[in-house]
Amino acid sequence: MKPLSDLTVEMKALLTATLLFLGVAILMALAYLDFSHIGSNGSPVLSVHDIAATYYGPGVGYVTLLSLAHIHMMGLSVVFFVVGYIFVHSSYPTRWKATLAVLPFAAFVVDVSGWFLTKLDYGWVYLVILGGGTFVVSVAAMILLSLWDIWVRPHARDVTVAGGQRDGVF
Repeated sequence: MKPLSDLTVEMKALLTATLLFLGVAILMALAYLDFSHIGSNGSPVLSVHDIAATYYGPGVGYVTLLSLAHIHMMGLSVVFFVVGYIFVHSSYPTRWKATLAVLPFAAFVVDVSGWFLTKLDYGWVYLVILGGGTFVVSVAAMILLSLWDIWVRPHARDVTVAGGQRDGVF
């Protein structure tokens, strides 16, 4: 695939629609998480206790956790791959692209590991929060940076300085 800034308008439109659709899907998942976990401590705000109550002790059985882990890992691997594949074709430094493209996969393994560990001990809930927060932030960053690279960054590179030289800032 060509660099994002060199794509045709129709390809940019397709990638933009894909990134926005997946971004909305992640937001809906967060809303579901909020509404489905909230209130176990009587508060209208999602808390650490609400998340821990889902996994700790008798909250959810191991078979259910295995099923949820399987479904989430299969589905999210596609989301992570699609967003990562688009992002690695951006013009950002290779180190940033490699790190951000792999980070959601690693973070989700941490998240799921936290589910099983929290089942054994309430204190592991922070691993769930760390892993989940990291994969959401990394996917959001790749989406936003890719959209920037598709639509804004190419125009900035086309700016020329006096004498017809391209401005090397971007």
